[in-house]
Amino acid sequence: MATVLKAVASGVLISLVFSSRVATLTAVEGKSMSPTINGASHRTISYALVEKLTSISRIKRGDIVLCHDPEEHGKYIVKRVQALQGEFVDIDPDNSEKGEYVEKFMFEGKLAVPRGNCWVEGDNKNISIDSRKFGPVPMGFILGRVCMVTNGFSLKLV
Repeated sequence: MATVLKAVASGVLISLVFSSRVATLTAVEGKSMSPTINGASHRTISYALVEKLTSISRIKRGDIVLCHDPEEHGKYIVKRVQALQGEFVDIDPDNSEKGEYVEKFMFEGKLAVPRGNCWVEGDNKNISIDSRKFGPVPMGFILGRVCMVTNGFSLKLV
């Protein structure tokens, strides 16, 4: 009996370390990342494999990331990195869907991403709540990079 308990405890410990340090599987709900995630089917939940080994300093423009939601404590969002610190984000001045942050800080159709931050947006810009509304996201909020997505029927590398 003691051997079984040790084996179970070891398995739990290994899985906890793996999911907190190496990779984790997370549910992605909604259509804000459509068509990349949740776009091809009527389902609104997919599962993303998020690898945590990539250093935050190696996150690049175009990566899809899992990060803390800057507006709702304890929640997470999956978005695409559009710009990194020191880069400029082009904003369409005629777009009525600019969002609160953009309205406040846009200058001549551009926004500068502050040091230690990144700019994230959903692929489905019409419904995504992202940096256009809440502003740049601190790099420390990023938990990992999405490397694979499944909707239960197919597997897609991103």
